[in-house]
Amino acid sequence: MQSFDKILEYIKFESEKECKEIALNATRECERIKAEFSKKEQDVYWEYINQGTKQIEERISQLSNLAAEQAGKMINATEQDMLDEVLDLTTKKLSSLPTRNYNELLEKLGIEEGCRPEFLVHQYRDELAPTVISALFD
Repeated sequence: MQSFDKILEYIKFESEKECKEIALNATRECERIKAEFSKKEQDVYWEYINQGTKQIEERISQLSNLAAEQAGKMINATEQDMLDEVLDLTTKKLSSLPTRNYNELLEKLGIEEGCRPEFLVHQYRDELAPTVISALFD
């Protein structure tokens, strides 16, 4: 019986040894798998971050372009309003000139006498506009 006990003891020893080895290998494999998935998780995380960053940059660019466009429209509208006011004032000043002075101005411009100030300002609006805008904003 003693030899039977030794055989059982040997089997038990070898079984424990194999179980420890299996457990150690399983632990190593779990660590490897965790490390691999942790890396994949980080890769996916940074991919989402990069995609989000690109989307934000695109949106900022779109909003910046829209803001610039709106600002341009507002500046143009303001310029036109100011130009209209200046040209209205010019019309009033021309209307208040003595007839003789007004007719001399028409003669210098090569315009037939009797041209109304409103028509004169309207006629020369495109030529006056750059000068008026330049004077207003410079």
